[in-house]
Amino acid sequence: MINKARINVRVRHLNAGLLSSARARSHGRRDAAELLQFLTGTEGGRGPADGTAGLPPYILGLHARVRRGTARLRSHMLRAHRELHIRIQAESVRVVTQYTVRKKPAPAALARYGRMVGEWRSAAADYRQQAQQLADAANQLIACYWDGVWAGGRAAGLVQESRPAGRLPGRITLDHTWARVDDSLLTDRWYAGERAGDPAAASAVAQALHIIDNQAPSGGAGHGARRG
Repeated sequence: MINKARINVRVRHLNAGLLSSARARSHGRRDAAELLQFLTGTEGGRGPADGTAGLPPYILGLHARVRRGTARLRSHMLRAHRELHIRIQAESVRVVTQYTVRKKPAPAALARYGRMVGEWRSAAADYRQQAQQLADAANQLIACYWDGVWAGGRAAGLVQESRPAGRLPGRITLDHTWARVDDSLLTDRWYAGERAGDPAAASAVAQALHIIDNQAPSGGAGHGARRG
């Protein structure tokens, strides 16, 4: 069983409260004169072409803090649930052997495997939620910063209006590894991008997850579509 108390990781959380928001706006007002290109030339909601080039240090700092925080969450997830990970690896081989080699369904074994996978997915979803909270807090501070930039721009006569609602250069999004919680079980594909899910390179874990997610309810352990 997963101990839910182990899921809450001590990362340096971003504080998007009143004081931090006020500081972000203050930074933005001070930087306004140096950010004329963002005030006049950036298309709505998009930053520079590569996502970070040309962004001011304040925004880059938030990006760095989110990267560090989410990396610690990922590391803790794999470390804290190492035993469960090992059990899933071992049981995956048994499931694949039973269902694809011997071709003899074993509902009880599949149900046991399904419980392990369910525990993993539940824990991974909690970590992913914490990672998203970090990104959301950073984006709130980014919005405050640009509000300050636009306010400083108005005061200096650089622009006439407040920040357009959809215009947020440097917006932070979680990387693709957080979008598919099962991929963290596939240790050779956690950073593999498009290779994840390639049938030609399917490991025992990938095959076992496919079996459990596509098993009919009458088989005793179907879990429906794969999460993530």
